[in-house]
Amino acid sequence: MRTWIVVGLLGAALALATLAGCEQKIHSTKSDSPALPSVSVAPLPAPAEAPAPVVRAAPRPAPEIPGWAPPAAADTLVLLNGQPYHLLLEAETDSNRHLTATYEPTPGHLERVRGYEGRYTVTLRDRAGQQVFQRQLRKAAFFKRAGADIVTESEAYLPEFLGYSRPLGALVFTLDFMVPDSDVGAQVVLMLDLAGNVMRLSDGRGPGGGPECEPALSADGSVLLTASELLRPGRPPLRLTRLDAELVGASFLSDTTILVVYAPGKTHLIRSPDGMETFGRTPSPQQLRAPNAFVRHTRSGRVLSKFRYHGFYEELGYTIPGFRAHGVLYLLDAKRGLYLLPLGTPGKPTEMRFAAMPRFIPPQKPVEVRFEVQSEGNAFAFYVDTVSVAPRIRYQRLEN
Repeated sequence: MRTWIVVGLLGAALALATLAGCEQKIHSTKSDSPALPSVSVAPLPAPAEAPAPVVRAAPRPAPEIPGWAPPAAADTLVLLNGQPYHLLLEAETDSNRHLTATYEPTPGHLERVRGYEGRYTVTLRDRAGQQVFQRQLRKAAFFKRAGADIVTESEAYLPEFLGYSRPLGALVFTLDFMVPDSDVGAQVVLMLDLAGNVMRLSDGRGPGGGPECEPALSADGSVLLTASELLRPGRPPLRLTRLDAELVGASFLSDTTILVVYAPGKTHLIRSPDGMETFGRTPSPQQLRAPNAFVRHTRSGRVLSKFRYHGFYEELGYTIPGFRAHGVLYLLDAKRGLYLLPLGTPGKPTEMRFAAMPRFIPPQKPVEVRFEVQSEGNAFAFYVDTVSVAPRIRYQRLEN
């Protein structure tokens, strides 16, 4: 940045050119320009011709190569056992090392995919900058859990730090893998101990299918929920998958309880009359009448309550429509109404049919809180009374 200042003093014209650089200042609002003395100003002479600006070549854009991405890094300050540490996460695609893998899109038919090697590095340093550990993993470490074909084609995305569990002694991360220009992907939950050793790889939530089950630590950090299991200190993993049903979703209700929902019927290959093949379920009438939603204790795994809930839907993965408010989980069934499940005290939910809820008529009452919920082909707004002890809810059907 160039600034020209001309000051007249005792009738003589003096031209002064100063070159001022740009300096970054943190949390500063004070001006850096000194105050000018009180002087008389002479008429300005014609300014000298400014030098031609320096023309710099525009930076070359990153190559658009499917499965390749520029290196990424993120440095985070974290507290581990009450002490501050720096956690550096890095991801890098190596375009000099090619990978190949095969997969079976239909029975008996193999296809080959190509991609690039990827490196994922986790570095932990103490407050003095001393390295505690550095762990580097390559794509092959995730082939078995996420699928060799998906991992091979995917860019090397930066791992995301989920949190630290002192009871489990684990740093928890999620890593995403996506096939370029598609909705096919997978997620892996990575657990490292404080020496950088891999403790476990588990399933995360897939972007193109699978259960609605976001990997999460309980609020007290003692239990880790993944998309296929519950990990508890001093106990074997509690598997959430079943042979006779498909896992729809799971989530924490409290530090000690989770809700698990299943779609009844075992998934199997279905051939249509025109020869098309797809996967689906054919539940029996008995399975449809049996409970498919369970409240379980996180430490013992014991079922505390169970009920029937079929308000979920599948669209690029399962979705359990609902919302949480005032210590209650409200589950939507677009054909019936709401199921009210208390978060603090495990038990069966209270069902509120649409017929028992008055329709919303403006204006909204001051004690009501509005929630919007989307279901398959339907959208609703619910107005929950925050003062009443007994549930008072009005509803409104919205236009999609």
